[in-house]
Amino acid sequence: MAWVVFLCGGCRQVVHVIQMKQISPEVRAAAVQPGSWYAYLPEHSPGFCLITRHAVVWRDLEMNLGSWRAIHPQPPHRVLMEARGDTFILHRRYIWDGMTWGCTRPRDLMPTLLHDALYHALQNGAPVSRREIDRLFLRLRRQSGKAWAYGEYLCIRIAGGLYNAAGDKGSLLIEATGKNSPAVLESDRPEPLAGEGD
Repeated sequence: MAWVVFLCGGCRQVVHVIQMKQISPEVRAAAVQPGSWYAYLPEHSPGFCLITRHAVVWRDLEMNLGSWRAIHPQPPHRVLMEARGDTFILHRRYIWDGMTWGCTRPRDLMPTLLHDALYHALQNGAPVSRREIDRLFLRLRRQSGKAWAYGEYLCIRIAGGLYNAAGDKGSLLIEATGKNSPAVLESDRPEPLAGEGD
């Protein structure tokens, strides 16, 4: 069970909504397979419980995210993500929570990862629109064969503004980059799982 907190604009009224949230057995099983691009962190469940083990590079010719990078605010100020127009680079060790409600299944991983990461950047001042992010989510859901993709899209168009208003501000430093700035790609060494060393 997870708690979602919605903040009412000027009145500061807090409404708590209890919802069921889980990670499917298929997602957990795939996470421990050799070469998996993500890992499952049960100790963080039901909150942020998935982590990228490799860099994820996503290109979508229909999106334009501008040119910027997001940096962790604490030393050593590691670059967490980069946007280059139609390309989004998400570095390893990015933690996200899968579906906001219900059960996260394999087809939900990439749409939720990209949507969560871009919302995170938007909350911290990245020059990208919420509409652009939500449209990317809709395209990804349609590609994965989700029957109710447009219904989900309408939900995030309505509720996403509330989420952003109460978001995770101050957790990223956004830095503008030029079109020709080199990407700051780390080694693609997989993020170690517990017991695999550092």
